[in-house]
Amino acid sequence: MCKISVVMSAYNVEKYVSEAIESVLKQSFSDFEFIIVNDGSTDDTLSIIRSFKDERIKLIENKHDFIESLNLGMKAATGKYIARMDADDIMHIDRLRIEQAILEENPDITVCTSWISPFGEGIPKGTINRTISGIVKSPLLHLLRNNLFFNPTSIMRSDFIRKNKLKYEYYDFAEDYKWWVEMAKAGAIFYIEPQSLLYYRISESQVTNRFKYKMTETSIRIKKEIIDFLIASNNNLFTELSETLTVFYKLKTNNLLSEEDIIRFFHVLFTKNEIFLTTDDYRYK
Repeated sequence: MCKISVVMSAYNVEKYVSEAIESVLKQSFSDFEFIIVNDGSTDDTLSIIRSFKDERIKLIENKHDFIESLNLGMKAATGKYIARMDADDIMHIDRLRIEQAILEENPDITVCTSWISPFGEGIPKGTINRTISGIVKSPLLHLLRNNLFFNPTSIMRSDFIRKNKLKYEYYDFAEDYKWWVEMAKAGAIFYIEPQSLLYYRISESQVTNRFKYKMTETSIRIKKEIIDFLIASNNNLFTELSETLTVFYKLKTNNLLSEEDIIRFFHVLFTKNEIFLTTDDYRYK
């Protein structure tokens, strides 16, 4: 069994997929398999993938269904760890070496991500997108505010994923966000490495640029689910939480509150009372 399974789905990325594949194959850490799922590409993506003759590459072909393709790749993984990669990005040469070492040295950590270096037209050279770093305490509270994990930098423990029967779900343009929420609900411990280990391509054709409205809409849905989960987890001690939510939605019906107002209120409430509402004594009941 290899140490790491790198999982990448590719759809119509003929301009970029060669660079992405090369950056994986040139990693300073070499004990990995590289699972590439061709997600029904209609351009030259498939022929470009096939042009690479490295025995570590395992090609899976699927009809165009991004979520199913991701799940096929995850299911095929045999490594101790699973590292995600996007087909238009570029790995730092030491990414796998650094991330697997963190998990090897810290058996309690479930997921390791890092900062990223965005690149593309109009982006100054040397730009780094930073979030917090180190162990992420109360990850659901952070996720209630926004998704702070850069998915294509992530490496995860395979046994945790299988034990909790996790898979990607059909959440329009926010399936990664939903994935992290489900990991957090299952009790995953997150760590963010405070350095950039991925060059993240920015382009007008990206989903994040083309479908911003739909992504925002789905993100609100996910945040509502986080609130419901935290309320249910604490309902035996604080029944007022569910009562408050019911009242707030009545106010929303009368246009006195917005969805964002309700999310903001509960984020402040849970953050202010974190020691009572999000500790292991009360969560996941």
